[in-house]
Amino acid sequence: MYYTAGYYLVIPKHERSTVNGHTFISRVWSVSTYISYVYPGIWGFSWEYSKRQVPKNLSISESELDELHTWVEELFEQNKYGAPGFFFDRKDALAFQQRFISELPQVQLLGIFLNESHYPAAISQVITHTGPAWPNLAMLLQQRVPEPEAGQTIGFDLLGLFDFGGYEPSSYHILEEEYHDLFGIKLNEYGLFNNEKDCQLATPHTDEAADEPAVWLPFKVKLFV
Repeated sequence: MYYTAGYYLVIPKHERSTVNGHTFISRVWSVSTYISYVYPGIWGFSWEYSKRQVPKNLSISESELDELHTWVEELFEQNKYGAPGFFFDRKDALAFQQRFISELPQVQLLGIFLNESHYPAAISQVITHTGPAWPNLAMLLQQRVPEPEAGQTIGFDLLGLFDFGGYEPSSYHILEEEYHDLFGIKLNEYGLFNNEKDCQLATPHTDEAADEPAVWLPFKVKLFV
């Protein structure tokens, strides 16, 4: 069984860059705000908002933005929208998409799901130790919401979980060439691992390269259309 770990509205990036002599295409199907355009971002909260953070491709008036802030913050207060920026329930993500960003048809809905075998390691790491008691991954995982039958599995993401409830993807560290050279792992067309076994094989190297106090675990990624 897999447990729900959040739903994200993203626009995939298709940007080329070079790191350490390796040319790569940015991991376009990541749920990380460092890698993808995620809606809403930090600008979805009035207390974090600055006009320059609103994506340039989103045409929105000040009054519409005020309405968006009210909507997101009410969902946040109901423990249905969490930091770093994900929906607890698919229907709320779809409601946001229809109400506020329907002009962006390129937005995709992704969901991430955690295998029950990894649940003890995940929950022990993300139970809030140092951060504020806001809705986060720990709160959602504690609900043990089963993965829905809907959606298309497009791969697995290796996520580093932090003790304050946040996380980052392995793709942030641009290791795909090293995965291939060291372990023979080739990421799929979505920039994701093909299975949990490859994620686990890459985990020690990812942890060493990231050099952060995180627990790295594989999450199933599904696309909802």
